[in-house]
Amino acid sequence: MPASVSACVEMDTDRSKDGGAQAGERTASPEAAVVPRIPYGTDLPGSSVVVDFARDASGFALLAECGKTRCRQRVAVLDKGADAWRLGRSPLADVTVEHGITATLRVLGPGRALIMEGVWPAPDRTWFTSDGGRHWRPGSARPSGTTLVLPEGVTLFEDCTRTDQEGNNCEHARILTALPTTGEFRSLATQPPLQPPVIPAGQTKDLVFASGRDPHSGRVALAVSEDGGLSWRLSRPTGTGESVWALRVTGTGKVLYAAEPGQLPDEDNVKNGLLALHRSTDGGRTWERVWEHRKSVEPRSLLGTPVAAVDGSLTIYSEDGIWRSTDGGRSFTRLPNSQGMSGWVTTTALGYLWGDSFGAGNWGISTDGVHWTRFELGNGT
Repeated sequence: MPASVSACVEMDTDRSKDGGAQAGERTASPEAAVVPRIPYGTDLPGSSVVVDFARDASGFALLAECGKTRCRQRVAVLDKGADAWRLGRSPLADVTVEHGITATLRVLGPGRALIMEGVWPAPDRTWFTSDGGRHWRPGSARPSGTTLVLPEGVTLFEDCTRTDQEGNNCEHARILTALPTTGEFRSLATQPPLQPPVIPAGQTKDLVFASGRDPHSGRVALAVSEDGGLSWRLSRPTGTGESVWALRVTGTGKVLYAAEPGQLPDEDNVKNGLLALHRSTDGGRTWERVWEHRKSVEPRSLLGTPVAAVDGSLTIYSEDGIWRSTDGGRSFTRLPNSQGMSGWVTTTALGYLWGDSFGAGNWGISTDGVHWTRFELGNGT
């Protein structure tokens, strides 16, 4: 695979060893591929921990270079159109191996990124760059005001305002956004009509989702905004159970899916259980429960976000392989040669991002859920 980002777009036929990111697996025409080339960065020191991209395929990555007792935290930057990643300045101090890596990163636009220290419980420190990681401005994870709508290209953040008595979980949370010009957090003036904890649940091109508790039934439900967070309406998938942690929404075009991750009944060997899937074709006003957990029937787990593709398929990355549905989430078939932990999927401004389950520095990016480009970051030290 060429190690450059160029204006041309083409389908990648490379596949990672564990079946992740299944590049070129589908038979859709090459004209449908819209994924830019992402250069390999195997010369970068350490292991890549977090990666995020802007819409123009520029991006940032956090890397950890660990010895026997301490880890040096680094920042790598991919400039628009660059043929290689470069090391930027890192505002993060070294940490002990015992303490581990807690920092995370979010891209707020081309050349703009926000690093969050990630200590628990909050509040924690933040650092913002607007010049591609050359300079960083320290800040706070606490909001310093309100805003009416989400800034263009910026997603929702979770703000834990109160932990439980043990200090292990968030008992009360609200949603925030960040200003792409300064990296400062702002709370939305109109919060979703849900009982806390309220957390981000996903975004599509036109819709923003939050997950929380229905104020009437107490069940896990969604709130949907069609105007960037200015106003919200309740959205209630039917039959959500008490063991549901939250809802995750993904979709393409008019078709949406809401996944119910949670603790499976009588299956303690599954850590990231998948309880049910709901499907909507009217912007989340109504939902059809298309799939639900049955003992020992796969996929029993969900790692990250379901991949809703432009060809109509829905793909679940699980603790035991990759599972694809071509009938609207009603039934699934395991992809060939996919077994065991299959990697974790998140969403970026550029598209779906896949990362391997073992911190080996293997990544994949897809703008349509069908065609994937694989790249590697870090030398693994």
